[in-house]
Amino acid sequence: MNRVHSAPTSPGRRALAVILAIIGVLAIIAGILYVAGAANSLHFMVGSVHKGHHLVRAAVSFVAGVALLVGAWFVARAGSNSR
Repeated sequence: MNRVHSAPTSPGRRALAVILAIIGVLAIIAGILYVAGAANSLHFMVGSVHKGHHLVRAAVSFVAGVALLVGAWFVARAGSNSR
C-alpha cells in the first residue's frame, strides 16, 4: 500500500479555513431565510427591520456564502500542499 504523506497544515491556515467555512454556511442560511420569507427575523444582523429587496439580499447572501466556501477550500488546499 502506497501512502502519500502531506505536510501538516499550519494552525493559522486551518483556523482561517474553518472560520471562512462557518461564515459561508451562515451566509447561505441567511439567503435561505430571505427566500423563505423569514428575513424579518434577521433584524438583529442587519440593524433594523427592513422592507423589500429580499431577492437582492438573498442573491448577495448566496454569492457571498459560495465565495467564502470556495475561499475556505482554497486556503485548506493551499495549506495541505505547502511544504
